[in-house]
Amino acid sequence: MNRIALLSLGVLSLAALPASPELKVVNGDFSDLGGMTLGPDSWYAGRPKGWLGSEGSAYAVRAKAGPGSAVCNPSTLGLLRQKVGKLDKAADVTLRFEVSQPWRPGVSLHASILDADLLELAGGTFEPGPAHSLTARNVPAGTEIVIAFRAERGVPGLDNVSLSLGEPSARPAPATTGRDERITVACYYFGNYHPGDPRNVKAKGPGWSEWELVKAARPRFGGHRQPKVPLWGYSDESDPKVMEQKIAAAADHGIDAFIFDWYYYDDGPFLDRPIDRGFLKAGNNSRLKFAFMWANHDWLEIHPYKRGTKAQVLYPGKVTPQTFDKICDHVIASYFKHPSYWRIEGRPYFSFYDLTTLLESFGSVQATREALDRFRAKAKAGGLDGLHLNAVVWGRAILPRERKPADPAKLVKDLGFDSVTSYVWIHHVPLPRLETDYQQVRDAYMSYWNQADRTFSVPYFPNVTMGWDSSPRACQEDEFGNFGYPFTNTISGNTPERFRQALEMTRRRLLARPAGPRVFNINCWNEWTEGSYLEPDTVTGLKYLQAVRDVFGDKAAPPGR
Repeated sequence: MNRIALLSLGVLSLAALPASPELKVVNGDFSDLGGMTLGPDSWYAGRPKGWLGSEGSAYAVRAKAGPGSAVCNPSTLGLLRQKVGKLDKAADVTLRFEVSQPWRPGVSLHASILDADLLELAGGTFEPGPAHSLTARNVPAGTEIVIAFRAERGVPGLDNVSLSLGEPSARPAPATTGRDERITVACYYFGNYHPGDPRNVKAKGPGWSEWELVKAARPRFGGHRQPKVPLWGYSDESDPKVMEQKIAAAADHGIDAFIFDWYYYDDGPFLDRPIDRGFLKAGNNSRLKFAFMWANHDWLEIHPYKRGTKAQVLYPGKVTPQTFDKICDHVIASYFKHPSYWRIEGRPYFSFYDLTTLLESFGSVQATREALDRFRAKAKAGGLDGLHLNAVVWGRAILPRERKPADPAKLVKDLGFDSVTSYVWIHHVPLPRLETDYQQVRDAYMSYWNQADRTFSVPYFPNVTMGWDSSPRACQEDEFGNFGYPFTNTISGNTPERFRQALEMTRRRLLARPAGPRVFNINCWNEWTEGSYLEPDTVTGLKYLQAVRDVFGDKAAPPGR
């Protein structure tokens, strides 16, 4: 069935279908101010009736001359959206609206017609104008329709939103047969939960691991659940027997690959013991693939971080070109040829976390591209079929000293990456409140996924994030608030059931793609000190892993090689 919809900027010329009583825009002119609070200068705070979006905005709607003059300000409402009903027959769906610039010039607005999984059926960016329209063509019967708006640039005004249906403009395409619908489930793995790493011994003393921060965590506000207690105990992940337990649990619950956060600085590797001593010596490592995301960011003394102090850089993420050549030789010789190393279309997967730092290591885009080309050539000379090089992209910095590239899409293309991905939802979605609701973050991320599919010239591998709470990395004696990492707002309401729903949405959206590779990643297997982990704790047990198994546990074949 054809789920691809085309963008139309004109008025629909086809005969209109009878209006469905179930397909209706509520409060499309924003004149119903019920439930909102009048503030200064005719601004209303809250969320417009009938609409979903960020809550509590002080500048959501302005009605200077009464309700009939109301104009919505989407820039304060995140992803402003509304479920408008379900189609009882196939149709062209047309969204009409006005865009204005009542407060400042130079604005634009992105409008979308979505399905229930927030997959974009049609979308476009619009400048100020009184009669815009957007059409999703040949939308199948039974599709639940969601309309959505977000500020693309500046502070646009939105008004007079309406919806109409037309006869479908084309016959539905026949269902494809023989299509490979396997989905590879990868999961990030952060390896700082073992004693004896030489760098940690030097900085923290013998026996230290990040488990110490997990143990020391305390509730920082009402209802805050800390500390989190691991059901399997404070185990040593560099022990092959411990890693065997993790591998078995992951494989039994539908996970195909661990993507290890892999560190290598000018003076050598860091946090490699869970891989070299744990995973590679585990007796069951044939059950799970593994791959690397080179976490080429600065390593800071923030374990824990005392508010107000300067975070000391222990190991700079920027490396010399000579070090990068050593990295290439090392991973090709030591890891890429291992039978469990994850490959996409026969090529080992290797991801880069920080594109800005990567550029700084070589000084220019051209020099960086040449280094990546040498990496590919080395792999082929070593008997491999090449490499699948992946870039982690993000629009919001999290860690101190992180910087986003000015134009990630152009940079990804210029450097010749094979795919792009995300590490965590909050790289794209702000957390406006101390406890920001999981579903609000999820829906805003799904909107970013639509944007990524439009923006990048290579496949985008989406992310599902389990949660976010970096308070264990903050000094527990300091006041807690949104002061900067690790003093950040949190994600709340991230129950196993809601996590499962996010996985189901991701599965349906991936299957709606006309072709593969169908890959996504989960944050995270064990980011205990950032509140995003699938490993069982003493409260939820295996429920997050069971959610993965419920959605992805039936594997027709192992992940691609």
